[in-house]
Amino acid sequence: MNPAKADAGPAAGEVLAIRGLGKTFPGVIALDDVSLSLAPGRVHAVIGQNGAGKSTLINILSGMQQPDTGEIRVDGRPVAIRDTWHALELGLATVYQELSLLPNLTVAQNIALGREPRHLALLDRRAMQENALGALDRLGLALAPDTPVLRLSLAERQMVEIAKALAVRPKVLVLDEPTAPLGAAECEQLFQSVARLKAQGVAILYVSHRFAEILRICDEATVLRNGRHIVTTGLAGWSESRLTEAMIGAKGAQFRRQQRQVGPTKLRASELSWGKRVRSVSLEVRRGEILALTGLLGAGQNEIGRLLGGDLAAERGEIEVSARPVRFLSPHDAVKAGICLLTEERKTEGIFPNRALRENIAIASLPRLRNALGLVRSSAERRDTAREAADFGVVAASLEAPIRTLSGGNQQKSLLARWDLADAEIFVLIEPTRGVDVGARADIYRRLDGLARAGKAIVVVSSDLAEVLAIADRILVVRDGCIAAETAGDELREEDLNLLVQGAAAA
Repeated sequence: MNPAKADAGPAAGEVLAIRGLGKTFPGVIALDDVSLSLAPGRVHAVIGQNGAGKSTLINILSGMQQPDTGEIRVDGRPVAIRDTWHALELGLATVYQELSLLPNLTVAQNIALGREPRHLALLDRRAMQENALGALDRLGLALAPDTPVLRLSLAERQMVEIAKALAVRPKVLVLDEPTAPLGAAECEQLFQSVARLKAQGVAILYVSHRFAEILRICDEATVLRNGRHIVTTGLAGWSESRLTEAMIGAKGAQFRRQQRQVGPTKLRASELSWGKRVRSVSLEVRRGEILALTGLLGAGQNEIGRLLGGDLAAERGEIEVSARPVRFLSPHDAVKAGICLLTEERKTEGIFPNRALRENIAIASLPRLRNALGLVRSSAERRDTAREAADFGVVAASLEAPIRTLSGGNQQKSLLARWDLADAEIFVLIEPTRGVDVGARADIYRRLDGLARAGKAIVVVSSDLAEVLAIADRILVVRDGCIAAETAGDELREEDLNLLVQGAAAA
């Protein structure tokens, strides 16, 4: 089905209406007088920078938090959403960015989890299978309900997560960054499923940082800034630059790469192999250079990044740092060689969520911050972490704020600050701006450019072609575990790079 945007026109009634919603946390106004409405069979985008209030809005609609002020109406009736179960009873289903499926269970078991059908107190497996088939059919998915989730691809798991929400027959489906973990082909499948749901009359609240897909599949958009409602508008005639200006309140958020002085080779890999995912890969990156690896989801670029960062041990091949052979059995070995690895799993493999910002930045530098007795010199720690936080533009209430309270962009900049303080010479970054808004993304690009200008060697693994073209001096296209093409960052249009990624010749 062609996921073309529906013709603009009057909404056929409101299934969900939010009026004057407000929510305050200690020291933070998360939402301030926010209003919007959803109609059946329409896709309504919510746009805003990290910290704009999108997550708070989602949490209120899902029943995880209650508003301080304002009103929510479902089918014209005022409701007070008590908890997540009550939200589902009201017909509001939310699919979060982080998947919640249990890999050891089947598709049907996951879809029914917590709502298992029973007959005479016994589990009704036939009803469970039929319910799963019905939810999968609404998305146009031909998955066997008895398939273990651990056998599914990431894209299939994302679709099962949506099917799980659809199993309760919701009136409103909230999708939080649904394409964040997906490649281009998987995104296309999701867009087609969204079009099917629109045709079935489901109202969809679509939260995303990706403006191109918003303009493609959404009918209206509400822009939030600092917790406040800025505008709600139909999207006909809007552009990505206009959305950006509405979101950040000013022009000039785009990053434009300038020439840098490139030095000698800092990192060289020769004939690296790891199972069938990485096959005889050779590459090098020089001081002052940003090298990007890109490809379709599962092409092997992430595994190459993890090999360079010591998270995977190569089965064959060699790695050299400053012309000296090194062998990595763990990320600690890579750190000793001056390499840091930031993966796409920032929340589980990057930050210590309940620890202070100060501690998160200092953690890799504790050995040199200790005195002769082995105690951390508190004054030096505070001084150095404050300097790094300022240098990398980290916005937080204080250095003592738990890092989990920071936006995704500020968490990512904190991780860059951590390794700059530790004097890492080689940065390996996998999907460095995943889940980060356009303003923070441009800021991160500027920070990476600054690191490169300071003589660092940087490897960026990214499936975002616009990102790759914006920041990379050289681009390696990975296909089927091999380097399929190499090009300079300023030699291609995005369309040409996409052809290389797909395996076709660039025009």
